[in-house]
Amino acid sequence: MLNALVLAAGRHVLEPAAWAGERLAEHAGKQVQVRLPVGTILLRIGANGGLDNGIAEAEPDLIVTLSPAVAAKWLVDREGAWRDARVEGDTELAAAISFVVANLRWDYEEDLSRVIGDIAAHRVARGVQRLSAWRADTAQSLARGMIEYLTEERQVLATPLRLEEFTSEVDEIRDAVERLDKRIDRLVRRFAESSTN
Repeated sequence: MLNALVLAAGRHVLEPAAWAGERLAEHAGKQVQVRLPVGTILLRIGANGGLDNGIAEAEPDLIVTLSPAVAAKWLVDREGAWRDARVEGDTELAAAISFVVANLRWDYEEDLSRVIGDIAAHRVARGVQRLSAWRADTAQSLARGMIEYLTEERQVLATPLRLEEFTSEVDEIRDAVERLDKRIDRLVRRFAESSTN
C-alpha cells in the first residue's frame, strides 16, 4: 500500500519534469530501497527515468534510511532531510536523486484547481506561500532576539563592538610586549658590553 502511494505520487511529480527523467534515466534498472519508520519502499528506475515497482528478489543499489525525525523533516525541508538521511550504496545514483530532490517542485496549485477550482486553489496557494514566508520571518526574528538576549542581557556572547575593542586591546598588549622584549634585549647587550670592559 505504502509502495503504491509513493510510486503514484512520484510518477505524478516527475511526469512534467522532463529534465528529472533524463537525469534518472542514466541509472535505468537500478533499485532504491527507502526505509521509513512506517515501512519500506522499493522502487526501480525505468528506462525513461520514471519510477516502477522494485523487484523484491533483486538487491537494492541504494538504501536510504530515514529516522522518525528525518521522515517528519521531509515534509517541510526535503533537502535538509536528504542530508540527514543515512545513504548506503551507489554514490552516483545517490547524487542524481539528491539533485532531483533538491530541484523538483510540485505544482500543488494546479492539482488543487482540478479539485476545488482555479480561484480557490490560487487562494490556498497564496496562503501556503504566506505561511512559508511567515515561518521564515518568525525563525529570523527568533534568532535575532536570541542573539540580542545572549549578547546584551546575559552577556554570554560578545557584541561586534566589544569584540573589536577586545581585538584592539590584544593588539596593544602585543605591541607593548614587543617593545618590552626589545628593551630587555638592549639591556642584556649593555650588560654584556659593560661586563666585558
